Formats: sequence, structure tokens, C-alpha cells
Amino acid sequence: MKNFSISFIKIVKYYPRFNFADLLKQTDSNDEKVYFTKEDEKIMSKLMKKIQESNENQMNKDEKEVKMPKEELQKIFSNYRVTYNEALLKEILIWRKKN
Repeated sequence: MKNFSISFIKIVKYYPRFNFADLLKQTDSNDEKVYFTKEDEKIMSKLMKKIQESNENQMNKDEKEVKMPKEELQKIFSNYRVTYNEALLKEILIWRKKN
């Protein structure tokens, strides 16, 4: 009979009501997330500034490149007395860029 009663005994484990170690881990992980999001934000803002500057520089280069060939084409057309319009000039410049 003793063997039978022993099998019903349960070992009770103590679980603390508040686990402070988990709270510390959570705050540490939250602090890490905040820090890295701020760092990512700084890096992304620097990257966006660089992209905008390069776009502005590229646009300025494109304007200069378009003006020079456009003026050259106008001189050629005027030398040969060819009638032209802006659409024709744009088409020729686009064709030139492709080739």
C-alpha cells in the first residue's frame, strides 16, 4: 500500500511571480532596438542626401549636355537651310544617346 501512495505525491516547483531577469532582458533589447533604429535613421538620412546631390549633379550635367548638341544641331540645320522644330531636335538627341 505504501508504494501506491508514493506514486500520487507531486513535486511542487516554485515559480516566482515576477521574473526580474526577463524584465531586464526586455529593457536591454528595447534599448538596443531604439539605438539601432536611431543609427539606421542617421545613415539613411546621409544616404538620401548623397542621392539627392548626385541627382542634382546629374540633372545639371544632362542640361549642359543637351544644350551643346542642340545648339550644334541648330547650326547644322541652319547651314543647310533645313526647317526643324523642337520635337525633331529631341528625337535626334534621344536617338544619339541610344547609339
